[in-house]
Amino acid sequence: MTGKIKRFNGVLVWVMVAGIVLVALTIAAVNLLDRLVIEQAAAQNLHAEFLRATGSVSRIIGKSGDIHDVDALQEAFQDIFELRPGIRRLSVYEIMPNSTRLLLSSDPEIAPDALSLHEQTEIAAGRSVAHFENDLIDRAWVITAPIRLNGQIVGALRGRYSVWKYDRLIKQEGQMAKDVGVAAVTITCLVFLLLIRLKVHQPIRQLLQAMRRAEAGDLTSQAPLAGPSDLQEVAGQFNRMLGRVREAIAVKEALLGEIQGFNDMLKTRVAETKEELHRANSMLVEARIQTERAEKLAALGELSAVMAHELGNPLNSISGHLQLLLKEADRKERYRHLTIIRSEIDRMVTIIQHILESTRLHVQSTSVDLNEVIRGVEALIAPSLSGKRIVFKMDLAAQLPSVAGDQRALHGMIFNLVTNAIQAMPDGGELAVKTLYAIDDRVEGTLVLRGDAALKKGAVRLILHDTGRGIPSDHLAKIFEPFFTTRHNRGGTGLGLAICHRVVSSIGGRMAVHSIVGQGTSFTVDLPVWNELHAGDPYHES
Repeated sequence: MTGKIKRFNGVLVWVMVAGIVLVALTIAAVNLLDRLVIEQAAAQNLHAEFLRATGSVSRIIGKSGDIHDVDALQEAFQDIFELRPGIRRLSVYEIMPNSTRLLLSSDPEIAPDALSLHEQTEIAAGRSVAHFENDLIDRAWVITAPIRLNGQIVGALRGRYSVWKYDRLIKQEGQMAKDVGVAAVTITCLVFLLLIRLKVHQPIRQLLQAMRRAEAGDLTSQAPLAGPSDLQEVAGQFNRMLGRVREAIAVKEALLGEIQGFNDMLKTRVAETKEELHRANSMLVEARIQTERAEKLAALGELSAVMAHELGNPLNSISGHLQLLLKEADRKERYRHLTIIRSEIDRMVTIIQHILESTRLHVQSTSVDLNEVIRGVEALIAPSLSGKRIVFKMDLAAQLPSVAGDQRALHGMIFNLVTNAIQAMPDGGELAVKTLYAIDDRVEGTLVLRGDAALKKGAVRLILHDTGRGIPSDHLAKIFEPFFTTRHNRGGTGLGLAICHRVVSSIGGRMAVHSIVGQGTSFTVDLPVWNELHAGDPYHES
């Protein structure tokens, strides 16, 4: 059955559906028209017959001379029921000046005791009244007509006239229309099926076979030019389309070859350029590190020169007076020389204090996003890590509160810690940076800075861990001292961790270090959270 249904094409199905719909609409329209015509004729016929029955009742009453003659009325009922079997119920009402009264009924339990006001008005005017009862079991007209005696309206005959004969006729007409419609649809479908199979289906099947071959990749297939002119036009258009497709594929393959060659060349150049950029970036990072070291050494040299210059004169003066003091025997002269020596010593103390004051780290405390600072350092240092086999991992807490500090100083502090970690892994390794909000003041390792009391309320914690060589335990206490380094032969100055120590100390932070030789080193830094108190006191010194 499924195979037969599949053989119907779209045109046939739509034609059949359209034919069925049209026939169904025609049958419905014919049925409706027949029903209306038959019901209209039935109403007129039944009304006329009932008026004749009413006239017969009027004649019978006229013979007896009294509408109250029950025997005469029953005789009239019997004659009417015999002659008109469609009448189901008859009732006779007496018409009085202000009311009506039931005199006799073939079904007194159902018949009303009096006529309605509308019926009384129409009967009094000499007109009959009819209304239709659309009962599911037996549809009927209820007709009320006046009874006349000697030209006067003395009563009314009310009857229920069934339309069952007409309903049966309507049903027969409908069944006949359905049979004719089904026959017409069947014959029409068979004719269309035959014509479409001969003139349409076969050419379409050949065209579809050509399309399937083309879909499978056989672009050399051709559809036969058969069937109606429209199908021949479709087949010709399909053949021309395949020709253009074959031409387009040839052009496409040529372009793809050129694009592939260009893509390979571009990949090669991009790889070379990327490698050059990595090398340039590594050189820039190393240059920056060397520049910072040179700046630190230059500052140190300048500081040493200033100290040598400022302290040289007092020392020379002290040396001269000490020599004179050794040769002088006079007590007053010896006292004068000692006074001058003391004055020069005080001058040296003042000079040293002034130099220390000028070298203090002045930090302007502002609101700083620590995660953004770490990302900036990572973007700066990442390109140089690929050649060093070092994996940089970041685990930065979301919605981390801002810290109180100087962004430039914090950047330099993190950069120094990251640089030291990279230099501690010459054979590669893993560098992990993590941030979180910490309430507990306990940290792992050796505590280097305890931090301000404000850290007890909560702090932003930075943990930097590397898998490098580690720091011997006897060096842990010295790594934050200025100029202490174990990399003298590799350009180390010993100032990086000292600067980190001063930055953390200047903003009231906590710092700890934990290291195991051969396993790596972890630095933990707790920084104060930015709040209004820090906003009111933005400057710190160390």
